[in-house]
Amino acid sequence: MFRSRRTRERSAEEGTTDAAGKTDAEGRAPSAGKAPAGPRTSAADLLVQAFLALFGRRFRTLLTMVGISVGLAAALATLGITASAAGAVSDQFDALKATRVTVKYPSEAVAGLRPRPDGGDAQRVRGLNGVRTAGLVSKAGEQPVVSRLPSGGSNDLPEGTVLAAQPDALLAMSAELTEGRWFDTGHDARRERVALIDTAAASRLTVDGGAGNSVIHINGVAFSVLGVFRAPTGDTDLTGSVVVPYWAALQDPAGLGFAPAEMIIRTDLGAADQIGTEAPFALAPGAPDKLVALVPPDPRSLRQGVESQTRALFLGLAAVSLGVGALGVSNTAYVSVLERRSEIGLRRALGASRRAVAGQFCIESGLVGLAGGVVGTVLGIQITAVTCLAKNWLVVLDPVLTTAGPLVGLVVGLAAGLYPALAAARILPAETLRAGV
Repeated sequence: MFRSRRTRERSAEEGTTDAAGKTDAEGRAPSAGKAPAGPRTSAADLLVQAFLALFGRRFRTLLTMVGISVGLAAALATLGITASAAGAVSDQFDALKATRVTVKYPSEAVAGLRPRPDGGDAQRVRGLNGVRTAGLVSKAGEQPVVSRLPSGGSNDLPEGTVLAAQPDALLAMSAELTEGRWFDTGHDARRERVALIDTAAASRLTVDGGAGNSVIHINGVAFSVLGVFRAPTGDTDLTGSVVVPYWAALQDPAGLGFAPAEMIIRTDLGAADQIGTEAPFALAPGAPDKLVALVPPDPRSLRQGVESQTRALFLGLAAVSLGVGALGVSNTAYVSVLERRSEIGLRRALGASRRAVAGQFCIESGLVGLAGGVVGTVLGIQITAVTCLAKNWLVVLDPVLTTAGPLVGLVVGLAAGLYPALAAARILPAETLRAGV
């Protein structure tokens, strides 16, 4: 009995054979008896064919590789820059903040403690192991009128503050003298009306080269300017301030209503926690709980916090970029499958197995991903180095990440090319040859 034409076509697609010798699912014509096995394609042949296919479409391959390289470069640069930035932030914090301890006095007299103690308290703190220097400081409670003119003049420093401080307190606050001289304990003991002003306040009060010969008036009371200092970056208390000797907080000649004092302590690196515990006992052995010690956070915790937060933010963006690159590889590989249907069908008809066809497309995608991974790793290292050098940061790169960059590109390429490879393997030679595509 003869089969219909539709039945014969279905038999060819499903790989069935009959006595007349129809083609099987691999596109090969069987001989009488068992069909001979087709020629096996070696891995070296697949690699050469994949390379030739990519080389024949150089421009498309280059654009596809760029997607992987940009995503991987963004990921590596994110990890490198965030690690370097966290180290720089931690180092700066160590230099200025991690060694400063502040002890606040109570607002009212209690248990023998006064809001503004005499200058002897600083000497007790300086005897603690790990303390470099310490001093008392008190801030004016009311907005003072600071002017170059006597009483009745306008306020030339409306946003400025007036501080009463011991000489060592300014050193503990990391102030830097730019002109003139510091006042000392002699000025404090003699109750001399002298003052130091910040560079910002000096500009507003037109006190520049005349430090030591200039006079300013605070609420109508004259003070001679001894020197000009520069406040450390980010210190809102000293920036734009006028500093007078600590005796002014005790006697208040200008009626400024000074607030409760604070003990500013500069410690050795790593001693802040210990000094924060010991200082209240040294200042008030009978009532240490009445004093509040402010200790800076651990620099290691700061570094970890900065690094984790910035890394999480930018890694998300890098992951999106890498995902877009993977989609580009997958889309390009699938379009290549559609364009090469006739080539795939001819290879299948000549004996190539489905595994060989799928393997070639996987190798093509893997090569694109590997090349993109290498280029992306190099770009990521260069971006990290240039950024850190521009900011004067120490370049921090994890060797494991830089080594894994090309491997990540390879894995992304293989994963992106898996579906197009399976689609190519499902193409039947009979369909492509019959359709002429």
